[in-house]
Amino acid sequence: MKQTIYLYIQLPDQTDFVTLGRLTVENGVGQFVYAPSYPTTWVLDEIHYPWRKEPYTITTNNGIPNFVMDIMPDAWGKVILKRIYAREKDTPWSDLDFLIKAKNADRFGNLCVGEIKTVTQKATLENFQHLVKLSDFLDFSIAMRKGEAITRIQLAMAQTTSLGGARPKITLVDQDKLYLAKPKDRDDLINVPQVEFSCLSFAEKKGLAVAKHQLIQVSQQSEQKDVLLLERFDRIYDLQSQKFKRLPMLSGLTLLDAEWNSTNHQRWSYPLMANEMYRKGMSQQDIHELFRRMIFNILIGNDDDHPKNHAFMYLNGCWRIAPLFDIVPNQEYKPQGLSMQIGIYGTQMGRENVLSMANQFLLSPDQAQMILDEMIGWEAELIQYYRAQLTPHDAEIVISAMGVSYLKP
Repeated sequence: MKQTIYLYIQLPDQTDFVTLGRLTVENGVGQFVYAPSYPTTWVLDEIHYPWRKEPYTITTNNGIPNFVMDIMPDAWGKVILKRIYAREKDTPWSDLDFLIKAKNADRFGNLCVGEIKTVTQKATLENFQHLVKLSDFLDFSIAMRKGEAITRIQLAMAQTTSLGGARPKITLVDQDKLYLAKPKDRDDLINVPQVEFSCLSFAEKKGLAVAKHQLIQVSQQSEQKDVLLLERFDRIYDLQSQKFKRLPMLSGLTLLDAEWNSTNHQRWSYPLMANEMYRKGMSQQDIHELFRRMIFNILIGNDDDHPKNHAFMYLNGCWRIAPLFDIVPNQEYKPQGLSMQIGIYGTQMGRENVLSMANQFLLSPDQAQMILDEMIGWEAELIQYYRAQLTPHDAEIVISAMGVSYLKP
């Protein structure tokens, strides 16, 4: 089956959208071509898809370029879309079906999707629920997980279908800020919002660049539920237009030119990501930040550090590493490796492995060892922090996941 979509982009420092190009997919092979009317040679992925008149042929990711994969709904969004369109769609869903049906308002970065060449106001409409509707979203997410019927009021909560991840989440507005709300999921073994808040807060305390975050309690069915709020760092409110400007964003998957729906994870690599950051013109400070985040993931036992959980943003004329997000220790066991390669011994957590490719992070061996030993020294403080912030049950689970023992001499 042959399908075509059009991609629209809000260029840096602009509020209007223009047509970026056309993507056609047939039998898992894609063809992407930039629109003749596209007014500049600036593009999101100038390394792998520099501007040119000729089309690109894509044979990976079912024919979808990685910079388009970045705005693809993931597990949670796909479940919602299938529920919404269950009556009118009885054929298998394609990736382009998910892209077309998902809402544009909350997409990652500055891309939108449409079915016609010309950008329409409807395609780029911002229509966010207010933060006060958060309790309605909690009801909606529980009903979704239980497979219950969705009421008309709850259906309004289905607008957030474009963001990645398997967990319930929604983008909500409050004055001139957009927030990503992340509640506890039905099958969680721990209070994930509280745990993630604690990890982000500790990381921030130690000098890592993290997403602005807060933990709030919401009344839902006579109970108080914890919800983590992350301020959307890819949106900046523009007073003149009274709209949110969208910052260009790329996931780590796109930066690495890696595959998602494949068992081939050869390019899932921190040293390679550092090298690609250098190619993209990112600062030495940002590359050092990536090295510290890699160690922090080992420290807390977060092995869900896949490339989609790393992001990069274009701000003030240059690419930067985006604030840290999605850091939660393994709830079930103490992991021995990360999702991404650490050094010469692959994904294996270990001191020698962490230090083995320090030069890729623009660090001397002594500099890398100094950073590592400093972060190992956080162990007692982190344990104390967990015990002060979390329930005894949750604290012991996340403490048992810590990988600091792998890092000591």
